[in-house]
Amino acid sequence: MSTEKIAIEREYIKISWFLILAIAVYLLFDKLLFSPAIEALSFSQWLVPLIFLFISAGYNVFKTWLFNKDRQISEEVFRYLKFFEVVNLVFFFGYERLFDLMFVISLVFLFYIERVNIKGLRQVAIVLIFSYTFFIFLDFVTNNINSEDLRNLFYILFYTFWFSSSNKLELFEKSQTNEINIKLKQYEENLKKQQQLSEAKDAKIKELEREISYLKEINKRLNISLGEFFNLQEISKIITQILDTNELLKFVNDVLIGVTGVDKSSILLFNKDKTELYVAFSNLPESEQKESFKQENIEWLKSVALNCENGYRNKVSSEDCPFINGRATKSIMYASLATKNDKYGIILLEHIFEDVFTEDNLRFLTSIAAQVSIALENSSLYQQMRSMAMVDGLTGAFNRIYLYEVLEREIQASAGRYPVSIALFDVDNFKKLNDTYGHLFGDKVLQTIVRIAREKVRKGDIVARYGGEEFIIVFNHLESNEAYKVVERIRRAIESETIEDNLIQTRVTVSFGIASYPLHADNVKDLIKCADVAMYRAKSSGKNCTVVYNQELEMKV
Repeated sequence: MSTEKIAIEREYIKISWFLILAIAVYLLFDKLLFSPAIEALSFSQWLVPLIFLFISAGYNVFKTWLFNKDRQISEEVFRYLKFFEVVNLVFFFGYERLFDLMFVISLVFLFYIERVNIKGLRQVAIVLIFSYTFFIFLDFVTNNINSEDLRNLFYILFYTFWFSSSNKLELFEKSQTNEINIKLKQYEENLKKQQQLSEAKDAKIKELEREISYLKEINKRLNISLGEFFNLQEISKIITQILDTNELLKFVNDVLIGVTGVDKSSILLFNKDKTELYVAFSNLPESEQKESFKQENIEWLKSVALNCENGYRNKVSSEDCPFINGRATKSIMYASLATKNDKYGIILLEHIFEDVFTEDNLRFLTSIAAQVSIALENSSLYQQMRSMAMVDGLTGAFNRIYLYEVLEREIQASAGRYPVSIALFDVDNFKKLNDTYGHLFGDKVLQTIVRIAREKVRKGDIVARYGGEEFIIVFNHLESNEAYKVVERIRRAIESETIEDNLIQTRVTVSFGIASYPLHADNVKDLIKCADVAMYRAKSSGKNCTVVYNQELEMKV
């Protein structure tokens, strides 16, 4: 039952008390106390009104108790309560003086009809007919019914039924219209809410999809980063173990092609004075390397390397980058090879498609370039230290340790298949020279003859200081007679060289002894011994000459 009905009913209960009080006063004064014919009233004529009066009062007390509590009252119970009330009121207002009280009856009854939960003309008619039938029955009981009363009853019944039914029908139509409008409005509101909820749901779904997509992308990048990290870790481990520059660059070049999936990879290094770049390693054909990386084509690369720049360009042409002329390169990425102490060159990657390189790719290449730069620096330091360890500090010739290392390696590699010749020589009368001009000038003499010897030998031959003023030249793949020709050129050049130091000017001569593997000896020790025998033969033969070893010389010695 609605809250509105309960509120109306509470107001009506208050009005009912005034009606009951009015009826009680009427019965008391009009029928019982001040009626001149009170003695003529039968028992039923005054008892029945009193009974219904008390019933009405009790019924109103019950309603007061019922509606003043927060109880749940069903529509069915409420309908029965109103039915009883209508019957009771019709009886009271129709019991006496029906025609005179018709106006009051109509107003009160219509007040109820508008509020009672009875829908439709049929139910209204049933209630009215039952009420007045019950009234007629009671009137017969009291033996006071007459034709005038029946006529009045008919008027009341007809008037009330017609008026209340018309009014109820109009109210019902209005209520139905209002109810339809309310339900339609509620439906529209619910539909709007559903649409809002649907839109909110769709928006939430899209937001979740964006978040999921973002998380997937983050996860993908994380996996890529982890993969790059492990790749970089493994690559760095290997790079730090490689000290040979050529081996290092080959490894790095292969790794970059395999990991990044590029088509071309080249590593260019600076020359000693940093004026030019040269190709240290590349997967380009050698002929293409020479054509592409001419100095006039790589001025931009040289500038990038000198400025230690890193980057990528996803749309390039031969006009921008002349070094890609003739190739289908569309994108390039580059990273400088440099440390705090030096600049070494640049790594260049090429791809045949546009828009392939990203910041992640550049970060990976930059990390590799940093590792390679450190490795190049370490390799350079290693070569310097190795050179210091195997080069004579005074003359610049290789030292005795390196000499033995080279001879052992060459003889082992030859295994008798090709010759290895040596020429042992020293300065004639060197002790006298030192005593005459001093040791500083003697050092000058040694430096001069080493310089001349290194200028005259072939590329790949080495000049080493054997001890004191004695030196050995190693000729790979030369027979002793061929070595003799080279040695003679050296001897004559030394003989004709004027050595000057301040006011001192002089010339010196040297004596050579030549021996060859495997003709004269089959190991390093014996090979040097044979050359020594030949040199002493040259000394004893007047100095300033060259002698090739043979067994007869050893017997004479």
